[in-house]
Amino acid sequence: MFDYDALVIGGGPGGSCAAACARRHGWRTLVVEKETFPRFRIGESLLPMANAILRDIGVWPRVEAAGFIPKYGALFHTADGAATKTVDFSTGFVRGLDYTYQVDRAKFDTLLLDHAASLGAEVRFQTTARAVEPIDGGHRVALEHAGATTFVSTRWLFDATGRDNVLLTAQKRRLDPPHQPKRLAIYSHFRGVARAPGRPAGHTIVVRLVDGWFWVIPIDAEITSVGLVTTTETMRRSGLAPAALFAATVDAAPKLRELLAGSVATTPYHVTSDYSYFRRDLAGERSLLIGDAAGFSDPIFSSGVYVSLWSAQTAVALAARADRQNRPLSLRERRRYTRAVKHHVRPFERLIQAFYDNASFAVFMETQVPWNLSPGLTSIVAGHAKLIWPLWWRFHVFLAICWVQRRFGFPIKALNLAPPAA
Repeated sequence: MFDYDALVIGGGPGGSCAAACARRHGWRTLVVEKETFPRFRIGESLLPMANAILRDIGVWPRVEAAGFIPKYGALFHTADGAATKTVDFSTGFVRGLDYTYQVDRAKFDTLLLDHAASLGAEVRFQTTARAVEPIDGGHRVALEHAGATTFVSTRWLFDATGRDNVLLTAQKRRLDPPHQPKRLAIYSHFRGVARAPGRPAGHTIVVRLVDGWFWVIPIDAEITSVGLVTTTETMRRSGLAPAALFAATVDAAPKLRELLAGSVATTPYHVTSDYSYFRRDLAGERSLLIGDAAGFSDPIFSSGVYVSLWSAQTAVALAARADRQNRPLSLRERRRYTRAVKHHVRPFERLIQAFYDNASFAVFMETQVPWNLSPGLTSIVAGHAKLIWPLWWRFHVFLAICWVQRRFGFPIKALNLAPPAA
């Protein structure tokens, strides 16, 4: 007899979604979270595709009633302010993806975990999973709380520990080869950042730099999340401390100076590194990695929370199918889950690659787009990673134009991404 049917390690959006889905199957479910909620987290921008999952697990009414800022799209700028591109979700090819929310993650994550608890999931805070031992039909997990270690048994294990490697199981040690330079983010919350009037007040603002970018995300009436993403090599060459590099980058970019004029940081600067990675294998016989524990793509298109929710929902559905037959996951099912998650994030990764390529970014920033390509790209930016035919051909024509631009330097005029000379 097992103590639980499902043990979820990590109480973020992916963990809360997994717990809610597990409870819908009637499973005895335990969520262990090493911190106490509410707690600070970055990644405040949702995608419209996440709305359907939040509806499915029954938490959407709480999200809509929470007072979060509506997000109708995004604004992309070059550092000198000479080029601007607006992405309005309502103009996308796929209907029903008109808006979502910018969220204070401390509030949002607490809301999701409280919802899982209201469905019957047991939640233990300040509890860390230290070791996992396979046993017949499940796992035995060592849990540490207040300096004491206890053990619980579970039939299914869902690892939603994010980028945290405290529980570094053998499954999590093997990584796919990296495809991007190592990057890091330096960020804080600011007060006094000016907002545009009307619907654009809730837009995510992205300012493109030579080797990185800035995000500006409104998360409540007064506070704005602001962060710099750059390469670790750029930071090393600068010789500056994180806060100093952040300030120097703002000073060098006219658009950033305009956006942040008169604002002040309200929290210490945080630094997060190793932004892009993926584990080699995402599923064992009775264990599945979800969200950032499985992998993470650069946050430029705000896909993190959506992918966490989607992978959690997919993982529990897969486990429930096997559980009904009283068996572990087959090798084929484990491989299928790994492929499914990586395939689902692939459109985001290709957009990210285009974003960081200067020639392709010039194509992305074009406002006069032929062949009605923009609605398809807008739907993908809104999170519709399943490339149905109208999205597939538009996306691949866009990628083909990017290739021509990189190879031959036309038909799109190059953008000036460098800050002006002093």
